[in-house]
Amino acid sequence: TSLLTDEYLAMEEEEASSSPSLWYYYGFLSFFAALAAFMATLDTFKLVRDHLIYNRKDALRKYIVRIILMVPAYSISAMGGLLYKESNIYFDTVRECYEAFVIYSFLQFLVHFLGGEDTLCAHLQRSMKVRRHVFPFCNLSTWEMGREFFEKVRLGTLQYVVIRPVLAWACFVLYQNDMYGAGEFRLDRGYLWVTFITNMSQVWAMYCLALFYMALKEELAPLRPVGKFMVVKAVVFFTWWQSVVLAVLVRYEWIHRNGAFTVEDVVNGTQNFLICLEMLAAAMAHRYTFPVKDFRQLFSDPNSTNSTVKSIFDAVNVTDVFVRDVWEAGNTLKSSYRKDEIGSTSIENRMADIEMSPLIYRWDGQDRHGPQPRPG
Repeated sequence: TSLLTDEYLAMEEEEASSSPSLWYYYGFLSFFAALAAFMATLDTFKLVRDHLIYNRKDALRKYIVRIILMVPAYSISAMGGLLYKESNIYFDTVRECYEAFVIYSFLQFLVHFLGGEDTLCAHLQRSMKVRRHVFPFCNLSTWEMGREFFEKVRLGTLQYVVIRPVLAWACFVLYQNDMYGAGEFRLDRGYLWVTFITNMSQVWAMYCLALFYMALKEELAPLRPVGKFMVVKAVVFFTWWQSVVLAVLVRYEWIHRNGAFTVEDVVNGTQNFLICLEMLAAAMAHRYTFPVKDFRQLFSDPNSTNSTVKSIFDAVNVTDVFVRDVWEAGNTLKSSYRKDEIGSTSIENRMADIEMSPLIYRWDGQDRHGPQPRPG
């Protein structure tokens, strides 16, 4: 029986290779995806260039560049998976690692807008706000506003930075040993467990970001963070759940082998094709939610910013996350939370950065810019 099955598959592949229509169709879709990926990448690089030239706030610019570079990262990896389908697992691994990096970069972007960690913790401690948990985590104990709240939010997002790459490499190892079983919801295959752990980690990271926004909604209002958060969330969540839906379609045999293309080839090709199209929409959304005009400042000095080369290096240098922040998070887990001993004078000086909301300015296309009024 196995011999007949092997002969049947060989005949099927030979028939597919002799009929060029399927390959023409695949080539057409690949060309269309490449065009979308190229347009998305080009538009993103233009936006990066604008921020490097006009955005004089170095601390914010680094994280903005990291966030919007997710479009080329996704586009290039998806296009690589289309062109080299045998190596799709490698491109998936790179994309998934960058995905976690973007989520944490978004949190750091918000933190630096509010003046940095110390300033933010001091403000939270003085605000006397109580930020209770919301559904589905409403039964968790309330986090004390201040250092405890910030550290738990940071750990909540940083855990995804660690878990996602580890799971990505675990998928790679399982795949090489024929133990992954992509699309197979079986207890003896890695796909089910990786999907479950990824979903839990991703939900918690996004919940912590949402909780952070709800606690500081008024202070973050000049930044208009909702659109920025929704773009990041849509790209991360939509692409991941898209892969799960494709796996379910395979499970119910809605997707099947097509000539020389295995079921895995069809699923990966569909996922990569859709990602290329979606990144074109994401690039346009980034231009709307991260416009460089919002970051042109009244007190900007053209000579005060870093060089373009140094700015690019700061943006792509990930050691501050994967070395410094992960190490600090490990030390935090080893010790109990404690309140910072910050002098009242230091607090007063730092609080000025937050209360004035100084980082966002209206831009009218002229040389002079006026600050936005404080929200509320």
